Amino acid sequence: MGYIAAVLYKHGEDASETMARMMRAASRNKAIRYCIADNRNTEITRSTDFTSHESSILLATKSVFPDKYPYEPLHQGDHSLVFNGILLDTEAPDSLSAANNLKDNPIKGIKTLVKDRTGAYVIAVVTKNNIVAGIDHIGTIPLYYGENQDTKALASNRKMLWTIGIEPTPVKPGSIIKLTEKDTAINQVKTLENPRTSTTTAEILHQIMNQITKEYAVKTLRATVAFSGGIDSLLTAYYLQLNNVRLELVWTGLEDQPEQQIAEEAADYLGLRLYPCVYSREKVQEDLDDVIESIEEPDPVKTGIAYAFHWAAEKTKDLGYTTMYSGNGADELFAGYMKYLEKYIKGEDPAQDIYNDVANSYLQNFHRDTKTCLDQKTRLLLPFTHPRLIDYGLSIPITQKLTQNKKDPRKKILRELAKAQGIPSKLADRPKKAAQYSSGVNKALLAIAKKQGLNLRKLVKLRYNKIREISRD
Repeated sequence: MGYIAAVLYKHGEDASETMARMMRAASRNKAIRYCIADNRNTEITRSTDFTSHESSILLATKSVFPDKYPYEPLHQGDHSLVFNGILLDTEAPDSLSAANNLKDNPIKGIKTLVKDRTGAYVIAVVTKNNIVAGIDHIGTIPLYYGENQDTKALASNRKMLWTIGIEPTPVKPGSIIKLTEKDTAINQVKTLENPRTSTTTAEILHQIMNQITKEYAVKTLRATVAFSGGIDSLLTAYYLQLNNVRLELVWTGLEDQPEQQIAEEAADYLGLRLYPCVYSREKVQEDLDDVIESIEEPDPVKTGIAYAFHWAAEKTKDLGYTTMYSGNGADELFAGYMKYLEKYIKGEDPAQDIYNDVANSYLQNFHRDTKTCLDQKTRLLLPFTHPRLIDYGLSIPITQKLTQNKKDPRKKILRELAKAQGIPSKLADRPKKAAQYSSGVNKALLAIAKKQGLNLRKLVKLRYNKIREISRD
């Protein structure tokens, strides 16, 4: 996994210099390699000096992981392709398995992939006359598109499009986008279903959690977990360890945060090594621009949350790992937020709100976290977003997720699952606290803004605008 881009010039001009600019804008990370392709062949290079490709339609990658093989874009037949992500329904290398879907007819193959294959991915293809891309129907990995008077393009992040004068739009999960000189066509080929409710048991949920984690384990023999000690990260680590993934845990936060002890107690129970990464308020200020540059939005809440992923991914990279797991996605799926409980106490069913939040998590959470981790050379995987678990979780009635008592911990069924696995109630029933608050980051950001005579929203907006100006230069 790395950064991908595709570009098409509407009037037939050579797109190689535009592609070079996009690749340079992808991130500050030094590339292991760049690869560029048209529909006929590919070139591997250490720089963005793309010498052998003069074409109006190009596809390229910036790889930041040394173990990525085979190198992409791959060329086969009359097209070249790049696969970014993970396929969980095969033990074969992801890109080769995806390429087999596309062998005879790349456009039809992408449609089959998005409709039928299980995983978290983006796939893009260049043919003689067009660019075609697809994204799985959950959408944890971002893809953006846009056009101006002369150019159409796709990219892994907004910066790559900003730098060539295009305003980005996210590609919706489950969609296929086709770019030609004259047209841009987007078709929704798969959507998240909203299943009928049916009661469950902790044992059935255990079987599902165990099976989906086994699929991740096949592809990741070693990894870290962004670990708070809360129920989501605790179960993530528990099931990965159960399926023989070599794990180390990372906790991040500011000095003197009581949540560090919670994480240490949970790590001790699992028998896994925990790396507590403690930061100062000065470090929060130092990293502010890097965090905003990764999330590419002037949103103070997303900014505060992203610090935990920025720091945990940074530590993951320093430890020599390329993959980090997180329990992200569980709060939406299993009713972890107070807003669901408040509605339930009023006698209303928040099931539709839960479905809407799961369906929109790609915009609210996943793009932020995936981009933040990738900018630290870390691949983020989210077991609670596995399609099978999402389908099942959405079918669980609210009575098994919440009680009518505000004092009871939310995500009831997950806590029952943990206790059924022998995890002590002290750990299983710990209440949720938002990452930006439990880490101390939000308080630090408020103090930084106040010191500059600003509120937090204005501070974030100011820094974001400066980053956008630089991206356009």
